[in-house]
Amino acid sequence: MLLALFFAASTLALVSMGADESEGARADCIFIPGMAVYGERKPGLGLQARLERALELWKEKRAPLIVVSGGSKGDFNESEVMVEWLREHGVPSDAIIAESRSRSTRENAIYSAPLMHHRGIKRALIVSQNMHLPRVKICLHDEGIETINAPCKGPPPFDVIIPLAREALLMPLHALNADRVFR
Repeated sequence: MLLALFFAASTLALVSMGADESEGARADCIFIPGMAVYGERKPGLGLQARLERALELWKEKRAPLIVVSGGSKGDFNESEVMVEWLREHGVPSDAIIAESRSRSTRENAIYSAPLMHHRGIKRALIVSQNMHLPRVKICLHDEGIETINAPCKGPPPFDVIIPLAREALLMPLHALNADRVFR
């Protein structure tokens, strides 16, 4: 019973913390954490949605820079694929900052924050799916970056059950600093 209550509270926190805060907001950068890259160096559907939302925000001049973060998983480096996609869609190289070592959400923040601080970035529009935004927000906050949620399209309703359960488990593990075993 206690476990069910804990899971329900964590899920409720995810829903409320993943709300869109981006209406009219401006920031120093747009932050995109990595996600699956498939054959032929193509972003998976989830990463494609993140890139499209970030591009939309950049074109609206909501932030001058885009920070992409993601390391190698399999044969591809997530940040390299994101940089290629953004450049193919009109974002100049000097508007992109790439972090390419991370292999988890926590590492996205740990490895990206020094690059962001070096460029004077204090505030970021974070682009991810609603259920992932709370963890991105907490990880960047832990590294001294203020955040504004800018959710992208998520999976169809029935496809959200497993990712939502994963995030509901990882949020409390993050608080206990025990999420490092999950990628």
